[in-house]
Amino acid sequence: MAGLSMLSGLKARALLLLLGITVTGSVAGAAHADGVLKPGTAVERILEVDGKRLPLPEGRWVVGGDGDSGWDDPRMGAYGYLRSLVLFRIADNKLDAVLEVNTNVLPATDGWGMAANCARTDLVLAVSRYRAGWDGSCFFVTHTLANKDENPVWAKARAFAATQGWKIPGVLVTAGFRAANRSDVIDARFHFVPETRGLPAEIAGRWKDSGWMSSKLDESRDRSAFAQGVSNWSVGYAGVVDAALKGRVDGTAPIPMPDPTRKSATDDSIARHMAALELMRQSGQISQKEFEAQSETLLENGTGSSSTAPDLSVITAVKAFSYRVIVSVSHIFVDYYWTGSYVATGALEVLQITINSAKFYMHELGWAKMMGVPRTDAARIVDFRYLGSNV
Repeated sequence: MAGLSMLSGLKARALLLLLGITVTGSVAGAAHADGVLKPGTAVERILEVDGKRLPLPEGRWVVGGDGDSGWDDPRMGAYGYLRSLVLFRIADNKLDAVLEVNTNVLPATDGWGMAANCARTDLVLAVSRYRAGWDGSCFFVTHTLANKDENPVWAKARAFAATQGWKIPGVLVTAGFRAANRSDVIDARFHFVPETRGLPAEIAGRWKDSGWMSSKLDESRDRSAFAQGVSNWSVGYAGVVDAALKGRVDGTAPIPMPDPTRKSATDDSIARHMAALELMRQSGQISQKEFEAQSETLLENGTGSSSTAPDLSVITAVKAFSYRVIVSVSHIFVDYYWTGSYVATGALEVLQITINSAKFYMHELGWAKMMGVPRTDAARIVDFRYLGSNV
């Protein structure tokens, strides 16, 4: 009887454990799906996703898909999953633009790197606004062939668009943005439909065959004008994405869509000058060597970046100063004990502060730069699963 009672007790505990696991799994599943936007949901002015608020250009945006992108990179450590959203901008019952947003659900620990397109030289525009430690901000302008859907969210969004009668053209003009820090990332790509802007439809078998290639834009005044309009618009919107990552968005100022006749609505002098240098390089007005030299000078001596990454020299100086304050106070009593003279004590303190502070600063700075653990994200390129192809 005792054995039967013990067996019954074990069964009861096992049943309770199984019930607890089931309930926990249900709660976790609900948390995983919390805040997911259903297809057909209308969004205006601000897109709120996982604690981030991304301002949207004016107009009505409709959610086409929202969920796990299926992207995975072992280098990133534990980050939950990468969330993808696809939104369609509808104007006069026609598809005017498509927006894809990729962002993390949980914070990472070693940064998110930069997008590969931001470092290319064969695009209409590719600009790194700043890149310091874990912090980075960049944008680019190119065209996309909508010929594949590697992201499952994109496949759902395309199916939803088909039910609404919205046709996604084969070639789209793309403005891409990346803002990242140690823990979070916002990766947004706007795909503009050329046909709704009076430009002819295009069928291209390969990305390089498109008339939207930077090397072919001079062949069409209309295409060149719109590409320039998107470039001007991107200079301003890059700062908006950066502000969204840092929680500095108020959402009160309307954001216009790209217009060939309109300059950047947001003042970002460094990005604007970088964009101008890039265009001059592509047109042959300056050489690659001149471009690199001027870009380096601009980034080092410009009006300053939005980066929050602390500078090693500043950190070392603060450490040296704080350390010397503590040590100097203790040395005053020791020096006076041995010399018995206020003058001698003062002279010793001046010498110690001058010599030892310099030694401490150089030692700490050299150790941090040469022997310290490097930040692996500084040169890291991280791309997600996007619509179509850009190569």
